[in-house]
Amino acid sequence: MRIVLYCSFLISFLCFNSSGYSQSKKHKHNKGTSKREIRKRQQKANERDSESNLFNPLQTMGSRKNEARDDLIWHSESANTVYKKAGNISLTTPSRYGIRSDLELSSILGFDYWAPNIFIKKRWKKEKWVVASRHGFYSGTPGLKWAQKQGYQEIIDSLAPVPWAMAMRNELIVSRYLAKKFGCKGNQPYLVLSAALGYDYGIKFSSEVPDELNKHLLTNRSPALTGNGGFGYFKLRGDYQINNALLLGSSLKFFFGDFTGSRSFENQTELQTFFARNVSISVGYIFSWARYDTPAAANIFPFMDISLYFGRKQSRQKGLFAKPMF
Repeated sequence: MRIVLYCSFLISFLCFNSSGYSQSKKHKHNKGTSKREIRKRQQKANERDSESNLFNPLQTMGSRKNEARDDLIWHSESANTVYKKAGNISLTTPSRYGIRSDLELSSILGFDYWAPNIFIKKRWKKEKWVVASRHGFYSGTPGLKWAQKQGYQEIIDSLAPVPWAMAMRNELIVSRYLAKKFGCKGNQPYLVLSAALGYDYGIKFSSEVPDELNKHLLTNRSPALTGNGGFGYFKLRGDYQINNALLLGSSLKFFFGDFTGSRSFENQTELQTFFARNVSISVGYIFSWARYDTPAAANIFPFMDISLYFGRKQSRQKGLFAKPMF
């Protein structure tokens, strides 16, 4: 009897283990199949809507949700805006903050002491052609008073009146990108071409009327800085991503308005390199040519900037109701 019971127990134990092992293998097999199916669905979805998700491409399998931002090729002078709650802190170029995915606040912090400034950019269209408008205020009065106290006669005479003035800027920006397809990440822009048309107008709140500022980069802007009128400009710009650590940008600006010579030309070119994932340094030059009342018709200035980037790429929007209506 004991032998019969022992054999029955052994047979039952072996059958139970065999059943469990089969179920485990089946579970593992199904799990692998599920991953492959998810990967295929992601690739198909990305191919189907790669254009609509260009600014936030699909992440690869196994990548973290908080991977680094991929919008750095979109310069502040382009029509695109930064991600919501993302942006950068820079010295001589605009520091930016994303209020919404299509609304951006910016200011050139390095100039705030001499020329307090604040701008807001609204993106209206986000497709192959990106369209935005930028509006803002700035004042050159603190800087003129500072230059006068420091004795910079080449900028403003020590006896010249300095009015309290405020300038307004209105600008329309259009950008067009060229992109390459990088696997399941979708299309990635590598070249962004931008054009802008703007007008700055200064209003003075006192009766003083100073002379024109006789210096490159200031003469063409002096009508708005002193409140004696305005100036317009047309701008062309290109931004090229050489690789993950290098960006090259160049712009051509044509000014026209109420200043000596009525027209001027500026070219700015800079190379931006990232020595950390979120820290970069830019070096380059600014070239100016015009018929001002200055010793030379042309001048060139070195350019440098340091930028700290913060924030992450936003989550991909899913479904109709995740998209903003306005």
